[in-house]
Amino acid sequence: MMRYYLGIDSGSTMCKAVMFDKESNALLGLHSIKTGWNPKLSATECSALLLSKSKLEREEVCICATGYGREAIDFANYTFTEITCHGFGALFLNSDIGGVIDIGGQDSKVIQIGDNRVVDFLMNDKCAAGTGRFLNMACDTLGISLEEIDTFAHPSEAIVINSMCTVFAESEIIGSLAMQKDRSKILTGVLRSIAHRIRQMAGKFNFDKTKPLLMTGGLSRSNMLINAIEKAVAIGVITHAHADFAGAIGACVCAINKDKKGSDLYG
Repeated sequence: MMRYYLGIDSGSTMCKAVMFDKESNALLGLHSIKTGWNPKLSATECSALLLSKSKLEREEVCICATGYGREAIDFANYTFTEITCHGFGALFLNSDIGGVIDIGGQDSKVIQIGDNRVVDFLMNDKCAAGTGRFLNMACDTLGISLEEIDTFAHPSEAIVINSMCTVFAESEIIGSLAMQKDRSKILTGVLRSIAHRIRQMAGKFNFDKTKPLLMTGGLSRSNMLINAIEKAVAIGVITHAHADFAGAIGACVCAINKDKKGSDLYG
């Protein structure tokens, strides 16, 4: 069995990678870049950088991949589904959780956790509703960057965005701007509409309300969005400094378990 595992989460927007030491059960390095037009190219770049920083050769490392672009990463030893990896990655970051909320660039996922494993999940990948793409559209229309969300959004007042369809929501935002409505309140309305979409998905599960939900993905850096989701789902929502890398971490965990048990449970 290998000691070192390199996990790659090839997402629609970003490619995230981690180097994991099985013996110390610790992360040795993390790196992320934009996925771009070629998932294999971005995955190769992430892998090369982490191998160099860790002073390891390719032959010393088990490479495991997940995410939209996982099938393009033909140099990976293993590939795993996103749901499985996000579940196990979230459990690695915090073992005392009841579920996971992951808002990616092109989809959103709500995962129920029980007995240290994925119990059930719901995934929205058919439209942009409640995804990073939806929020990115809103920010572009409002003339702000994603990094400005928490400082720009109004802390308590919102202008309601009724449509979750990206095209119609953009028309609503443009209409509000034409009426010279407060941009900060429009943004808060957008965040609440995303939270409402997550509530619809989370409502399908009977979560243990004594256990928090861990939010992963790039948008987990927004405290305003986390607070909006927490209020919407009426369950504690937390995050982690490495929440962006939950999928890549989970790929390492799945590969280690697969090597130990020789099982396809983690595929």
